[in-house]
Order: sequence, then structure tokens, then C-alpha cells
Amino acid sequence: MFKDAQYHELIRKTVVAFGTLFNDMYVYRKNSTGKTIQKMKVPLAYGPKQKFLVRLDQDTARTDSTPRTTALTLPRIGFEMTTLQYDAGRKLNRVQKFKKVKGADSKSLQNAYMPVPYNVGFSLFTMAKNSEDALQIVEQILPMFQPDYTVTLNVMPTLDVVRDVPIVLNDVSYEDSYDGTFTERRVIMYTLNFTAKMYLYGPVTSQKII
Repeated sequence: MFKDAQYHELIRKTVVAFGTLFNDMYVYRKNSTGKTIQKMKVPLAYGPKQKFLVRLDQDTARTDSTPRTTALTLPRIGFEMTTLQYDAGRKLNRVQKFKKVKGADSKSLQNAYMPVPYNVGFSLFTMAKNSEDALQIVEQILPMFQPDYTVTLNVMPTLDVVRDVPIVLNDVSYEDSYDGTFTERRVIMYTLNFTAKMYLYGPVTSQKII
């Protein structure tokens, strides 16, 4: 059954496209007169937020006898893929095919059956040590999703298939570790949950033109 299965990197392309949306975020620091005195690019990384929280705890738990490394820089943005679910509401007629003439050989076709719809869930979290930095990041993101933002992916180069992938903002949650001890770093975190509506394609096969 799976002898002709092929890997088209479609989930990977979706993850990369999602992360690229937030790859150019900045935080501006101003003085009392409103003049910008610092422009800071916000680092972006893939990984669960627990990983970054543990790193923060390790930084604050160091003693004089423990070699110190550079503390985790805040603010920062992280994201991870959380779910992968079949979407029956976008199901297509599976007997239809995409077809394309194979290179310079006009007597041969490449074809693939209609794709299978899947929803990819993402969690994006912003971490900052003060409210102003966190709000700057969130207010740059939220207006772009009403409630979705569409990216265009070259999903199947062999068949020249280009598809729009809507990325929908589902909800936003807020956390603040202000009730910690004096030795702990304060972390303000906004978590934004998204759904990317993409398609998965099966194997590409060749056939002779009748």
C-alpha cells in the first residue's frame, strides 16, 4: 500500500512559513520625551515554552560557586507545533487528479490525487520582563489576524501547485509571574494559539498519454 509513498515536506513548509511571519519583530525603548533610544530585534526560536521557563529558573538559581553563562535574553518569541487534525469540512473529491506534462516529454504525464485537508495547531508565546515590551509585541501581531492571515506556499513544485494557507488566530492568554520571590526574574507571557489550514498530498506518479 505504501510502496509509492513520497515525502513532500508539506508539514515542514507550513512550520517554516508560520515562524517566518514573526521573524522580524522589534521592541522600541523611548526616553521621557518620547524619543526612541533603543531598537531591539526580538529573538525567535522553535520549542515549547517550558524549555525557556526552565532556562530562566536555572539562570536565577545560580550561586557564586556555579559558573555563570549568559542569561536568557528577554523579550523573546517562541513557537511550537501542537496538534495535527484531519478537517472533514474541507474534504475534496478524492478521485480527481492534478496533472502536468512531464518535462520535455509531451507523451508522459505526472499526476497526483486530490490532497487531504489537515489543520496544524501552533502555539506562539511572547516572553518579556516588563509589560511595555510584551504589549509592543502583541500589538504588532494581533491587527494582522482578522481573524486569519493567508500565506502562499509552493506546495508541489513538481506539479506547479501553489496553494494559499489561511492561518487563523484562535485565542490569546496572559500570564504574569509577579508573585515570585525577589530572587526570581519576573516573566510576562502572552500565549497565542493558531490553526493553519493546509493540505497533504500523496505520491506523484507518471502515466502515458492515451
